[in-house]
Amino acid sequence: MESLNKTLFSIMTVSFCLILSGCNYGIFDWNNQNIDKTRAYKEKNSCVSSQQSIARTALGGEYNKAIDDDIFYKCLDKSSYKFESDPKYR
Repeated sequence: MESLNKTLFSIMTVSFCLILSGCNYGIFDWNNQNIDKTRAYKEKNSCVSSQQSIARTALGGEYNKAIDDDIFYKCLDKSSYKFESDPKYR
């Protein structure tokens, strides 16, 4: 009985360590190794790239880091964000 308890404890310890290590066994993506393959990531990334490019062209020398960050966060909130229709930059 004592050896059974030790064996169960060992199995539980190993299982717990594997869970904490963030191993990806193909069932769950615990540590987001494949996040770049998700539809939401692709949509947001596309929004950021296209809208920042449009803003650079439209604003020229007035384009700065604050505008860049603002577009980034607005695309994160809503992937259908459009720079041209933003009243802040008209």
